[in-house]
Amino acid sequence: MKKIIHTLTVFLVLIWSSSSIADPIAPLAPLNSMGKQMFAAEGKTVADALKDVPSKEMVGLPAYPDAYFSGAMGQEDSISYVFLISKASAADVVAWYGKNLGKEWQNIPALATNELREIAVFIKSDKKEISAMDSLKYQQIRISTVEKPEDTGFAAMTFDVSGIKSMINMTIKPMM
Repeated sequence: MKKIIHTLTVFLVLIWSSSSIADPIAPLAPLNSMGKQMFAAEGKTVADALKDVPSKEMVGLPAYPDAYFSGAMGQEDSISYVFLISKASAADVVAWYGKNLGKEWQNIPALATNELREIAVFIKSDKKEISAMDSLKYQQIRISTVEKPEDTGFAAMTFDVSGIKSMINMTIKPMM
């Protein structure tokens, strides 16, 4: 009887621990000195920061293979937006998503915002004509070119963005 209880206990612990270790959407981008100071000021460690990286399952969209996680927005139990950065060119990232997203996704470059250096906007919809306002109803993956650290927005404040050439902004939960 003790053996059965012990075996059952070990089994339950293994199941619980494996379910709580989620596969992150992408590795956390390396922290820069300001990022390290910010975490230290809050009494947090890099291990604490890693807990904030959403899982692949939670995001439900593929991450470019060499991308780094640089942020997310949403509620505690649900993610609306995920922000990734990559050292790959934006053109390479666009080509990868073009090959790896399902047939229900389409690239609509007309929706790209020039001021944000966007070169592609993938929308999950079979509609052929989608306006900018209409696009708010769909999941999106927006890819931007990064020419200087400031092009990464808030990521440059916390993360080492040297060598970063592209940003990938994912809309998980559409606004409308």
